[in-house]
Amino acid sequence: MRLSTFIRENLEIILQEWEDFAESLYVLAEANKAKLRDHAEQMLTVICADLDCYQNETDSVAKSKGNAPVVAADTAAETHAEDRLNSGLTIEELTAEYRALRSSVLRLWQRRVKSSDELATQDMVRFNEAIDQALAESVARYSSMMRDSQNVFLAILGHDVRNPLGAIRMGAQFLLHDESLPAKYHTVAARIVGSTKRVTEIVSDLIDYSTGNLGSGMPIKPAPMDFGPECRQVVDEIRAMHPERVIELDVSGNLHVVWDCARMNQALSNLVANAVQHGVKDQPVWVTIKGGEQVAFSVQNMGSAIEPTRLRAMFDPAQHFAIRSASERSGSAADNLGLGLYIAREIVTAHGGAISVTSTESSGTSFTVTLPRTASAG
Repeated sequence: MRLSTFIRENLEIILQEWEDFAESLYVLAEANKAKLRDHAEQMLTVICADLDCYQNETDSVAKSKGNAPVVAADTAAETHAEDRLNSGLTIEELTAEYRALRSSVLRLWQRRVKSSDELATQDMVRFNEAIDQALAESVARYSSMMRDSQNVFLAILGHDVRNPLGAIRMGAQFLLHDESLPAKYHTVAARIVGSTKRVTEIVSDLIDYSTGNLGSGMPIKPAPMDFGPECRQVVDEIRAMHPERVIELDVSGNLHVVWDCARMNQALSNLVANAVQHGVKDQPVWVTIKGGEQVAFSVQNMGSAIEPTRLRAMFDPAQHFAIRSASERSGSAADNLGLGLYIAREIVTAHGGAISVTSTESSGTSFTVTLPRTASAG
């Protein structure tokens, strides 16, 4: 008996086992029959249709690599993931449902098919491919929804934190300008103003990170500008904050562009600040800006070469943090989450440009940006 025929003839038994397993999960303990069997019949129907279709070796290899045919509408597996997330299942419980379904079908089929031939083996391989495809679709949708909800939460949190921060800063500034207070109170007030400014910058980065991850990208408002004076101002500000460091600036070519001035200054500032933070203290940071058909700028600092794994995660703060060792997460290195590099990349991308990074022992670490002279509003 072909596996697709067996599944159709024993659909109720298979669905009952799926239902029994789903009912064993705490969050579904009180769910009704329809809820417990949610989308299982649809997924099995799709799997049976797939098993009935001819598949050559090329198709099989493509599926094994996750290159199954793209379906325009949401699949049953994707819809199932949304429902299970809304029901409170963890991703481990979601994947356990598929494990139980795979086990049920193959166990019941083994009882019926006492000896396997080439067709039976092929059916089993293709069934596993189909289950893996459905599982991948469910996990991808579940993970995407979780990321979106986390980013919405971070964006709301960032906006909510801004108001009390503003009140604290205004109060500190009021104390700072009260000449009747002793000097020591002015010192404390100045520290509060400086600290709230820094926290406000962090909150702004957090909002940019969360909204950028929601799929809309970094919003920009391009306008004519001369990037040359802006570069000098950005570098001068960082020199003032780090008087002990040498920052070499080389500006050349036509730098009259149509960009979002504030955003591009932010991108350059983030790259230079990153180089100052991670570069060797007794070596300069080199900033080179060149205007031609396109505008290119690079920021280079000396230091140990960054290993390829970390280099690939450089612009993804979540991944970059995840691959840190336990000591790095708990130490002072955890103070910087790498939001600056992510935001720099998003700003460059929004302007239609590209950013790359290289790192070697001989030449240190270099970030290179290329941009069109005119950016279109996102």
